[in-house]
Amino acid sequence: VYKEDIQPINNALNKILDLRGVSYKMKDSKRPALGVIAQEIEHILPEVVSENDNGSKTVSYNHIIAVLIEAIKEQQKIIDDINQKIKKL
Repeated sequence: VYKEDIQPINNALNKILDLRGVSYKMKDSKRPALGVIAQEIEHILPEVVSENDNGSKTVSYNHIIAVLIEAIKEQQKIIDDINQKIKKL
């Protein structure tokens, strides 16, 4: 086993709702891209942001997947609860 101190991701849906997806152009290539702004996301999910030697910040999008998975599960529970209430009406 390579992992220890495994903890659930709490309030995943709220974290995802606080994120802002953006479109932008890279300064060097002018190519359009989609993503998030590292300086914004580090306040919500600091674990997914790293800083290199020249001070540039990057986002590990792969690590956001775990939060998305838990957010979907939280949202599904809300949907299931609403469906149960509707059935009782």
